[in-house]
Amino acid sequence: MNMKRFLSIFFVLPLVFVSCDLTMDEVSQDVNKPTQVHPKTILTQLCITTFGIEYYGVQPYRLAWQWDQRGGGGHFNFQRRNFISEYRRVTWCYDMIREAERLNDPRYIHLAAYFRASWIFDTTRLFGDVPYTEAAQGRFDDPNFSPKYDPQEEIVAGLLRELAAANEALGDYDNTKIDGDVIFGGDIRKWRQLINLYRLRILINCSMKQTIAGERVGELFAGIVGDPEGNPIMGALSDSAIRDEKGNMENYKYYNDNNFVSSYRISKFVVDWMRERGDMRLPKLAEMMIKLDGKNADPTDLANYKGVIPNPGATGDNNNTDMENGSQSRLKSKWYLEPVGPSAMNIGYPEQEFILAEAALRGWTDDDPETHYLNGIRAAHEFLGVSSADTRAYLGHEKVQFKGSDTEKLGKIITEKYLNFFMQGGNEAYFELRRTGYPDFSAYLTHNTDQIYNDGYLPLRYRYPQSEIDNNNAQVSEAIKRLDKGDDRNSRMWLLQGSDPLFNPAPFPFRYKN
Repeated sequence: MNMKRFLSIFFVLPLVFVSCDLTMDEVSQDVNKPTQVHPKTILTQLCITTFGIEYYGVQPYRLAWQWDQRGGGGHFNFQRRNFISEYRRVTWCYDMIREAERLNDPRYIHLAAYFRASWIFDTTRLFGDVPYTEAAQGRFDDPNFSPKYDPQEEIVAGLLRELAAANEALGDYDNTKIDGDVIFGGDIRKWRQLINLYRLRILINCSMKQTIAGERVGELFAGIVGDPEGNPIMGALSDSAIRDEKGNMENYKYYNDNNFVSSYRISKFVVDWMRERGDMRLPKLAEMMIKLDGKNADPTDLANYKGVIPNPGATGDNNNTDMENGSQSRLKSKWYLEPVGPSAMNIGYPEQEFILAEAALRGWTDDDPETHYLNGIRAAHEFLGVSSADTRAYLGHEKVQFKGSDTEKLGKIITEKYLNFFMQGGNEAYFELRRTGYPDFSAYLTHNTDQIYNDGYLPLRYRYPQSEIDNNNAQVSEAIKRLDKGDDRNSRMWLLQGSDPLFNPAPFPFRYKN
């Protein structure tokens, strides 16, 4: 026998015999596909998707009338009917928990509580009752296609408990650094501050309710801020959850997005409101009117900016004329002409201070609401790079000063909060409009509400996914029963089934449909 052929047979035969002992599942396994991953990798991805601007899309900012298409649009037409994106992130949270349990590193487990809470709270505010206790826990070998839809009050109470437990547990790791953190550089204490801020965000969203699971909302709020040692919160802008795009492993979504050049324009409300008060944030948010391109105009002259009326057919609508002669302002080019986008702050110190100002105004705490209101404005200006001198001038403006009735003061707090959410914050600006009726657009915009989708009424929720109605009908039907008008965009969920003495008495054009 040829020696080479003999050796080939000699070495191949043992492999054949060994292979016979493998099951078909073992043979079909992809040895190049990892079955385990370090939780730090999942943490990084959760940070990128949760704290960036692009994962929320453009709809929230257009719905809140921060900006719109060049001809206007009045985007009250809620067509979305899925929550796949949100629950995909919840699934990642459980993946991080399982991997952390494998490595016996509880820090990742407690951080997962924050991400899970943020995505589920966002989802329940968009739809109403949603899967919570049974959400995203099915496995390929044990799927759950009919998760329970938990009542919204139980969701809120449960998230508050989970976040409180996470904050307390992470207190044992204050002096440690955690890998994979692209927001705080591994600083556990800053994560605790963020978790406690999120607890405050949840509670302020309950302003129409007196109690949560039998506990008074104001007392729950006071219990957090009254224990700074056990519940640390942010003390400066630098404590904020700011995502630096330079560390983004993915391509910036809006780079060279032609919609920002050819279509999207800042709204008339934002421009007129800022021009009236000399707010030097305006040059940080928008470009000068298109017709001034190449004219060497002064960007600090706020008269060089003009916004678009958010809906066509309104009284005084000159969108088409302004579009033709270039009398409209695009959004600032930093959001679409740079391959690395600007830093984003979806949640941070400015929001915290506005929340504390509102809570003090409502009598939930003994703090001075004006102090927190001014802190929030200063921090919002600082984030955008407005000079201290310009900020002082702005704070001295009569219409900015913290004066008027409590309802008017709430309007000032919420409007500043709304402006802080410009191109960041996801759905928060919309949630604030829905919850308080502010900002009050009536002084700046006159509308023919017949020209707006939904007859000019602010949609209060998305309808449930059709796939859930088809495949999980029993659970969804129970959730629909708890809405005051059924599965309708004008139905009030538990959070909105109440009253608020500080609610804008004449919100316009945002109205609740009776």
